[in-house]
Amino acid sequence: MTRTPSSLRRPRLAAAVGLAATLSVGSGLAAQAPRPTSCDVFLPPGTAVEGTAIGSDSCVMIETDASIAGRGLRRVDMGLSGTVAGFAVREGPRAGYFTDAPELVFAQAGNPGPVLRGVGRYEAVKGTAVIVLYPRAAEDWNGKMFLTAHGGSRSLARGNLRPWDRNLDPADPLKDVSLYERSMLEKGYAVAKTWRSTDAREGEILVTLEDGSELTRNLTEVAETLLDLARVAENLLQARLGRKPDFTYWYGRSAGARPGRLVNYQPGRNRDADGRPIIDGILSDDSGAGLWLPVVYENGQDVLFSRAEDRARFVKQIDIHHLLYVNETNDAPPAWVSRNYLENKRRNALILREKGLGTKHRAYEVHGVSHLGGEDNEVSPRGEVEIRPLVKLMDAMIDLLDAWVTKGEEPPPSMSDWAAIGDEDADGVVEHPAIALPEVACPMGLYYQYPAGGGNDGVTVTGFAHFDGQGLEPLDGRGVFVDMNLNRYRDARETVEQAWRRLGLLGPGEPFSNERYAACVVEVVDRLLTACLLTETVAQVYRSEASQLPAPAR
Repeated sequence: MTRTPSSLRRPRLAAAVGLAATLSVGSGLAAQAPRPTSCDVFLPPGTAVEGTAIGSDSCVMIETDASIAGRGLRRVDMGLSGTVAGFAVREGPRAGYFTDAPELVFAQAGNPGPVLRGVGRYEAVKGTAVIVLYPRAAEDWNGKMFLTAHGGSRSLARGNLRPWDRNLDPADPLKDVSLYERSMLEKGYAVAKTWRSTDAREGEILVTLEDGSELTRNLTEVAETLLDLARVAENLLQARLGRKPDFTYWYGRSAGARPGRLVNYQPGRNRDADGRPIIDGILSDDSGAGLWLPVVYENGQDVLFSRAEDRARFVKQIDIHHLLYVNETNDAPPAWVSRNYLENKRRNALILREKGLGTKHRAYEVHGVSHLGGEDNEVSPRGEVEIRPLVKLMDAMIDLLDAWVTKGEEPPPSMSDWAAIGDEDADGVVEHPAIALPEVACPMGLYYQYPAGGGNDGVTVTGFAHFDGQGLEPLDGRGVFVDMNLNRYRDARETVEQAWRRLGLLGPGEPFSNERYAACVVEVVDRLLTACLLTETVAQVYRSEASQLPAPAR
């Protein structure tokens, strides 16, 4: 029987706050956090690199109960301390990073300095943690797990990364669980939510270099530590539910998506002691700067995935691209890497296709949203900011990845407004354009970048300007006019009827009406549902909302 996520049951899905409010949290929780106990028994075996022990060497945990959609959950906060082998640079682009993939990270950033071998020490008290959430009843578990990795700019100094035992709110054990993670839990997955230092300016990982000198760096581009946290979570599930997950998937956004690519792009990285993959599929959400690209040069030749066995080890990967996130890096990359984020995202898809991996990769561009997708309620509404929660789309992407990996069911072709990806038969027609959800396909206004009121997050948040026919087209947070009718001039705002006629959504002389709006929404929903880009649950919600025109369009 298909479960209906509680985060999608409300009559309206207008805001992420409304989605989160439906969560049912267990009662009878203690007024203060439980006492920590050791969880060293769940640590995977370490390795040795040039005589230095590598891997997690200490684990502490606290446990509490919660519930979601009427089913009991167990939450286990686990703080990890240990070491990881990698590389650092002293200066230049990405100098704040410690990484176990220098051939990708430092090469593509264009770092000119020497790359130095070292060992990094991470600590639970400095935020390295994994929060494992799983059904208390084994029959409620679908036998699969999602490892989730957050984005960048997380540090103790900034106050958005906490010591491992400060994440839990005893009064609301799921307060820090994102909408995407709630969707996973409601579908029966276990979730391993990871935390780590990812702020290049406030590195909190002590790195001892091969010459004995020390630096502080971050863990943003260290895939092995995240894989270690996955192993810890799997060991816990085996002890608590009787077996390890049959399949483990990676979800990451931004700087949490990039190390997911590293897992897939480094031959031999994604392997457990038994030779099987640790991660069975990857859902990469708006990978930071569009990186990293599947390219490694040796002696002037790109050698990555040149061997059939390396291509065979590539696990299925879905990339989501947010089209309103228009930004550029401060790197000095080689010519085959762009500073433009969207260009890199598109190059990534094209390179994988050219290397014969297109059958294992999909890229889906999404209209109407900048970098933040509303899953964490990252920005409170202010000014013109209006972030569309992408949980409606991501709910389907979770199912697409799982069906692709476990059943071999092909997802839709890659979808892009760029002809090199979206034009299937090279006839000059883009048969598979970027995804436009009903909010964009049946618009009451225009979603745009750099909204007024966006503050320092202006480039990552999304604004919305209504087709209300009042005054001139607005100015964005930079003072640039928002071209709502796409004619390159600042002129009067259209009404909804004028905009729909321009877009071809109304026939000559046809008035805008509730009925026409409802018909448009249903048409779009049915098309997306047929393509498996919406779940039936979300489609039903859209249909029930179709007769309700969003204000001020009435």
